[in-house]
Amino acid sequence: MKAITWDSIPDYDTWGIDEYWSCDQWILWHKSLISHFGKSTANQIWDYAYSKSGNFSKNLDCRTFNAVFRKYVKDNNLQPYSSAGVLSPILQGYGAGSDIIVGAVNTTSNVAKGLLETISSVFTGNTIKVISTIAIVVGGTVAIAYAYKSFKQ
Repeated sequence: MKAITWDSIPDYDTWGIDEYWSCDQWILWHKSLISHFGKSTANQIWDYAYSKSGNFSKNLDCRTFNAVFRKYVKDNNLQPYSSAGVLSPILQGYGAGSDIIVGAVNTTSNVAKGLLETISSVFTGNTIKVISTIAIVVGGTVAIAYAYKSFKQ
């Protein structure tokens, strides 16, 4: 595929097996438009072009299933849902909901990972030697004290 510049024409997904722009390519095109026209005009061109996607175009998945794409369009005040009509709130809600779920899973995963890293760092070679030495000394001291107490009686 050729390089995407401000004057590139979006490659929409059509029926059958074909090539089409990925979510990243739509973002790259918008950045190129900004460099050439400025943000306001770039947004108008991008919004118009994106709204011309066919009903089952693969790039429409970007606005629902791609968190990076959704963040980019939100940060840049783009309107990828303008062609969705009455489905717009449903698609936006689904995307936001999946972001929340993915965020919660990532947070849980990061907490578990951090806990495992902490535990594994505690039980490194040197730490195990120190812990086992302390356990032997404490265990020996307890054993001697118990033996002494038994013999004294």
